[in-house]
This record gives sequence, C-alpha cells and structure tokens, in this order.
Amino acid sequence: MARYVAFLSYSHRNKAETEWLHKALERYVIPKKLVGRETAKGKVPARLIPVFRDRDELAVSADLGGDLHGALENSEHLIVVASPASAHSTYVQEEIRYFKSLHGENRVFALIVGGEPYASAMPGREEEEAFSVSLRYRLGADGQLTDTPAEPIAADIRPGKDGRRLALMKLIAGITGLRLDDLVQREAQRRARRLTWIATAASVGMLLTTGLAFYANQQRAVAVEQRVIAERETAAARAATDYLIGTFELSDPATENPRTVSLVTILSRGAERARTELRNQPEIEARLVTAVGRAYTNLGLLDDSEVALARAMPAIKRAGPDGAPALIALANNYLRKGQPERALQTLSNADSMLGQDRKEHVALRAQLAAMRGNIAYINGEADQALGFFDEAVRFVAAEKDIDPKLRADVLEGRGRILIDLGRLDEAEASLQEANRLFRAYRGEQHLNTGYNFFYLALAAYNGGEYQLAEQRISRSLAIVSRVLDKTNPIRADVLSLQGSIYQAEGKLDLADTALAEAIDAYRAVYKGPHYNIGIAEFYRAQVAEQHGDLRGAIRHLDEAQRNYEASYGKRHANIGEVLVTRASLLDRTGNHARAVAECAEGIEMLNATMGADSGFTKGLKATCDAIGKKGVNRAG
Repeated sequence: MARYVAFLSYSHRNKAETEWLHKALERYVIPKKLVGRETAKGKVPARLIPVFRDRDELAVSADLGGDLHGALENSEHLIVVASPASAHSTYVQEEIRYFKSLHGENRVFALIVGGEPYASAMPGREEEEAFSVSLRYRLGADGQLTDTPAEPIAADIRPGKDGRRLALMKLIAGITGLRLDDLVQREAQRRARRLTWIATAASVGMLLTTGLAFYANQQRAVAVEQRVIAERETAAARAATDYLIGTFELSDPATENPRTVSLVTILSRGAERARTELRNQPEIEARLVTAVGRAYTNLGLLDDSEVALARAMPAIKRAGPDGAPALIALANNYLRKGQPERALQTLSNADSMLGQDRKEHVALRAQLAAMRGNIAYINGEADQALGFFDEAVRFVAAEKDIDPKLRADVLEGRGRILIDLGRLDEAEASLQEANRLFRAYRGEQHLNTGYNFFYLALAAYNGGEYQLAEQRISRSLAIVSRVLDKTNPIRADVLSLQGSIYQAEGKLDLADTALAEAIDAYRAVYKGPHYNIGIAEFYRAQVAEQHGDLRGAIRHLDEAQRNYEASYGKRHANIGEVLVTRASLLDRTGNHARAVAECAEGIEMLNATMGADSGFTKGLKATCDAIGKKGVNRAG
C-alpha cells in the first residue's frame, strides 16, 4: 500500500504556492457522505494524508537520491506545480519521468501557477512554457520519452482561471476518483452549514433588529417626544441590519477560497466592523460583538473570543445593562480556559451594570447565578454551586416568557451539580426536563441536545449503570461530531467521559484511545495546562493500572496533578484524590514512605475542601488507613 497520497513536484521558486497546496490537501476533510464511496481509485478516504513535499532541491544534478526515489515509489499520485521555473528544472523533469515509469500516466496531475501550457509550440513565447517536457509527452515501454503528447489533468490558479477553490476541488476529484460536481455540491452544502453558525450567533442581533423596528413603527403615532425615541430606535435597528447584511457581503464565493471565506473569517471581519462602524452606538455594538464572541467560544476559539470582546470593552462599558451579556460571555470564556478567578471578577462587573432592582433583567440575573454556580462547581464547592443554581431556577420560574433554552441550560446545570452531590434521582429528573426542552426547541440533532446526553451519561455512570451510560455517551458523541471539529473542547469533554465509561466497563484499549484523543484536543485548544486535561489523565492512570503498568499510571497522575494545580492552585479536592491514588500505587511499587506522606497530604486536603464527613473523603481515608496498616505489619 502506498505511503503517500501524493508527491508534490515543484521548483522552489514556486514555494509559496506549493506550501498552500500542501496544507490545503492535508487539511481538506472529504464530505462525510462521500467517504467510503467506491470509485475507480478505490474507497474514498476521509482525509488526503500524508502528502510528500521535499524541501531541498538539487540545483544541477538529475539524480534524485534514494530518499526521493523511495518517496516517489511510495506515492499514489504526482502533482506537478507547473510554471516556467518548474518546466526548466531538471529535478522536476526527472521526478515526473521516474514516477511515470513506475505508476503510468493517469496518476499525474498539474497545478498551473504561472506561464502558459504548451507555449513551447508558440513562436516567440517558448520561454513561457509551464509544462516540463516529461509532463507534455508520454513515456515508452523503455522508460524514455516519446513524441506522443500527454494530456495531464490540470487545475489552474492563474488570474482569471479556476481560482484556488475550484483548482483544489479538481485535484481532489482526480486523486479520489470522485466526480467534480459531487465534490463542489457537497462543499457548497458544507459551507452553507458553516455559515449557519454565524446566522445562529447573529440571531440575537436579528431578533433585536426586528423588535426595535416593530417598536419604532408603534411609536411614530405618539407624541413628539416619543417620536424622537422611535426614530432613535429605528436608526439602531437599521444599523444592526446593515451590519449583519454587510458582514455577509464581505466575502465573494466566486473569488475567494472557501477555507478563507469561512465562519472564522466572517466572525473576524464582523467583529472588526462592529468595533469601527458602530462605535457611536455602544448598545448595538455590545450586543453584536457578544454574539460574535459566543460563536467563537462555541467553536472552541477561546483566544479569538477573548480578543473580540476585549476590543469592544469601551463600548461594552458605555452600554449600561446592555453590556452585561458581553461580560457574561467573557466570563464563560475565562471559565472554559481554566481561569475561574478572572471569570468571577468579570461576573461581578456584569452584576454592577444591572443595578440594584432584582426584578429587572431577570434573564441576565439567571445567567449570572448559573455562571457563579459553574465557578463554585469548578472550585469543588458543590453545595454552594447548587445554591446558585437554585437561585437561577427561581429567576427563570418568575419570568413567564423566559427563553426555553435558558430554562433548559439552568436545569441542566443544576442536574450536573446534583450528580456531584450523589442525588442521582433528582439529577436525572432535572436533566430529563432539560433534554425535553432542548429537543422541543432545538431539535434532536442540535449541539445542546447532544451535550445534554453527555450529562445524562454522567448520571448513569455515577450510578453504576455503565451500559446505559455507554449508550447515552455514544449518542452524545454522534451528535456533537456532526457539528464540531475534532479539536473542539466540547467534543473532547464527550470523549473524556466515554473513556471513563469504557474504563469502568473494562474496555481498556477503547478507553485509552478515547482519553488520548480528548487530551490531544484539549491541548490544541488550551495551549497549556487545564483541569480538563487533568481529568482525562487521571482516568488514563486507571487504565494503565488495570493494564498492570503501575509506573505508567504514576506518570499519568503526575500529569493530572500538574494540570489541576495550574487551574485550581495547590489545594483542591481533585488534587487530594490524585495524591491518595498515587500513594496506593507508590506503596505497591515499594515506596512506602512516600506513599504514607502523600496519603497524609491528600487526606488533609480533602478534609479542608470536601469535609471529613464526606463519603468521598471517608472512602479515600480507608485507602490510606490500609496503607498505614501495611507499614505497621511490615515493621512488626
């Protein structure tokens, strides 16, 4: 089986275009409905990786050397980056000839980046030739060039030709054997799905626009003073509408690559437009940038979200209560990044914007309470977290016309806390009601519904119902994988729990695979230590222990502690659990003295955070008591 999907043959004068092509091919994800389809090239893969691109061109010699010969022999296709520079390169010439001698003509493609194909037959334009002679002519049985013209499949990114998007599609169609129309149509559908993210993120602004416009129309019939208000609201609505329409008009699908005209591009351009064009309308700017920030966060682009919201901070502060949602979004971002203290301070600033009358801005106060509950939960203060969520429940119950999603979010958060407190029947009831709301108002395949199944799986897992937990987490993963990239932290959460469930069921290889994939995703997003990495490393330690690899398990626990401490500081219940768990392993590997010391430190930490009467603390203390008795018996 070939090692490389394709070998890129090029002159280093065309390095920039070649680097683009290399990245575009390896990053391209074949649309799911086309993966596995049988074509003349075999089954269509999900990814076109790896693609070979050499880095050091031999300036004069036509001897490719053993490494490049091996790469050519192990490549399924050859793509020639065609230009006058590559046409005159003996190096490119020999790569094409050698590949054709091994694999034939029909696996050779060209990407025209400059010059003119077959210009050598045009008097006076010979120097413009883009195709190497070995690309223009077929090989004979003896491996030598003939005078029979070859007609390689070519894509063209010269100005006025295919453009990068269509050129890439042509090459992918050639490599996979798919019809170009199928690829283009599927890519268009996928691009449309991406754009729905921004439409969803901007829905707050659209609803605001509609409401303001309606309000403005109603006010025109009243007194002059009210008419002034109406005109101001109409202007605000018009500004929001112009912003939303203008953001989508910033991209032209006929001239730009779909990988650059993506949701991320639109979000970036939209945030900058809001900051510059709406600076005199802080309420509108704050609301629209909040939508952009939330969209970034949902995509796992936490740094981008923080930058967008931080840049709009002057307008957010001037917006009064309308600026509070932006601060709540920023606090959520900090919490996702493992910075609970920054999140808590940001929420305090949001709270002060809302004023003292707790009957006003009820929905925002519910969000604030829920966010504080999340922070308390992260800090290991489950009872306090439940108090905050109970407060959030009271807020949403007091408002008849509250957004069903907010009601579902609050119920889901409360259910998560109840799981941690061991009140599983109450947790199940709260989570099931949230699930009903998500399915009714968001749909069966929505991200909110998928993540709710994550918490339902967690409830079943904590209750020891591992088969039910596995069914629920599989359903969750299927939904979130449809709408999220592989490195999204939400999908990583699901994988981490799936690994924990597999570990509990004794499916150790599946567990380690899921946990390792979760850790890779977390590291790609967080760019450093994070408590979620610590959780996954803790369960990988259990997998390693069950495999009999005690030293490997200790290494995973070391990583778990490092990640916990970076997020929580030096004292936290999770760190106490790590210390006691590692103490048990240290004792089994003969390091009894260190085991006793870590047990003492871990139990002291659990007493301070969970309480000595906690069932969790008592269970781990029993482990330490057993270690202490072993030491006494050995001494005796």
